[in-house]
Amino acid sequence: MEFMDSYSLWKQLMLPPNGVDEETRDLCTDLLVSDEYLLSVANLVEYGTFDPPKVDVFSYLDKIMFRAERMIADGSPEVRESACNLHAYAALSRQLYQQYLDVGSQKQ
Repeated sequence: MEFMDSYSLWKQLMLPPNGVDEETRDLCTDLLVSDEYLLSVANLVEYGTFDPPKVDVFSYLDKIMFRAERMIADGSPEVRESACNLHAYAALSRQLYQQYLDVGSQKQ
């Protein structure tokens, strides 16, 4: 998937799916924080400004994905479904952020 395709899909989804229990709701909250970091992507697309956040976005998203994977392995069917959706959203966010860094560094 190309950068603008990833961006369009992320923008369309923008907010992660809802959680079904306390753990998945915590993941949703963490994904909302990651969305704040990814607003730098919107600044590149909308205004041509490339200014990556000072936070290690990859590590942040990797931790979320790891937690979701544990829930997928160990959770009830409802938790597994929610965790799969959250994992997919985090994976899309990670892909988009990598593409953002690639595209942004070429513009400088």
